[in-house]
Amino acid sequence: MAALLSAQPGRAETPPTASLEVTVTGVKSAKGVIQLAICPPGVGFPDCKDKAIRTGKLTIQNGVARATFAGLPAGTYAVSVFHDANSNGKLDTFAGIPKEGYGFSRNPGFMARAPRYAEVQIDVAGAASTTIKLRYLF
Repeated sequence: MAALLSAQPGRAETPPTASLEVTVTGVKSAKGVIQLAICPPGVGFPDCKDKAIRTGKLTIQNGVARATFAGLPAGTYAVSVFHDANSNGKLDTFAGIPKEGYGFSRNPGFMARAPRYAEVQIDVAGAASTTIKLRYLF
């Protein structure tokens, strides 16, 4: 009852914010950048493009790329990354098979399909972090 009495009418509560540190390991060369997308649920993962809550181009140093994304609404997200070695802004493929390194949050094992959102989702509340190891098929 006291909580109800202390609430101020007409003031909406600000949703909690969070931060996510993403570390990408196993990058084979320093050429290009790591392209990253942080996707909320229900936006067509892994190809969430303009519906991603955040995107980024991470620089590569000594086989690692790292960035922290602050001010995220607390919630569940999936992270996808790829090594855009030629900086053309897309994941290059041959017969549907990635020619560049790629990875996802929770590092799922190899599958003959893209992972489903539920297989790579992570909870982000407060200060969260994830490490993604790139997988190269060629």
